[in-house]
Amino acid sequence: MAHIVFKGKPFECDGSQSLLDAALSQKVFIPYSCKEGVCHACMVKAIKGTPPPASQQGLDDAHKQQNLFLACQCFPEEDMIVEAANFEPTYTTPILDKTWLNNHIIRLRLEKPADFTYQAGQYINVIHPESKVTRSYSLASLPCENFLELHIKRYPDGIMSGWLCDEVQQGQALEFKGSYGECVYQGGHPQQDIILAGVSTGLAPLYGILRQALAENHQGNMMLFHGALDAEGLYYQNHIKHLMQNAPHLNYIPCVLHGKPPVDGKQGAIDQIMSQMLKDCTGKRAYLCGDDAIVQNMKKTLFMKGLSEKDIRVDAFVPAK
Repeated sequence: MAHIVFKGKPFECDGSQSLLDAALSQKVFIPYSCKEGVCHACMVKAIKGTPPPASQQGLDDAHKQQNLFLACQCFPEEDMIVEAANFEPTYTTPILDKTWLNNHIIRLRLEKPADFTYQAGQYINVIHPESKVTRSYSLASLPCENFLELHIKRYPDGIMSGWLCDEVQQGQALEFKGSYGECVYQGGHPQQDIILAGVSTGLAPLYGILRQALAENHQGNMMLFHGALDAEGLYYQNHIKHLMQNAPHLNYIPCVLHGKPPVDGKQGAIDQIMSQMLKDCTGKRAYLCGDDAIVQNMKKTLFMKGLSEKDIRVDAFVPAK
């Protein structure tokens, strides 16, 4: 049994629960989102005690040297004193626009804070003003734009998505931290062919990455696969077709799991469609975004087609527990 103190509040952790779950069960709140070690919303700092190696997996060396670790992945083996990781600034900024893209996805555009920096394809962690629950949302905007664009899917009983979709209004302020993620456009290889594939709001980071590539005059062929349950879920088709008018090397393949696909689209699972359409992928680069299980299937498909794992960047969406 490990004795833990977080921000002066003591609780016990018997090893069968993560430090995060033990804290929450004893009414000690640590910010969190996915509980899978992906979003990094529950990152905290060990003042006393050594974080287990598994709790630092995925963190860079600078974070590890500061004794930072992920509470959701920490099963403590000794007593610990833990504090919040306050090295990241919190931004508060107004909503410039709220638009429904279909019957279950909204677009929020936030005023970009003057001192906020990011790369196209990264994500931010939005903080609920009352519960302080945190959720991760990818950025569809470009760093050169004066707004931050989020595509948010409404989930049944979703604490954050329900609030954002049903309650918040234009002019209201949102609080967030960030930016995070390594699924970003990598310049320096303008002739390299690129594969971009995502489902539902996985289009958001891909839209940013794609436009960044075009802004940097990427010359290699680019294939964008966007999947949804049905045709109604394929939002932003006109935006993508507008990009194609000045980018003959961009090919767009909308995919639907059920029902009739749009013109030039495909019906079936997105990973199977990719397998059918793609041949040798050796030497190409891929960006995969959306539901984690589907992302892993797409990643396996590309690996079997010869794409090196080091050339695959992933932004996997893990639903909050």
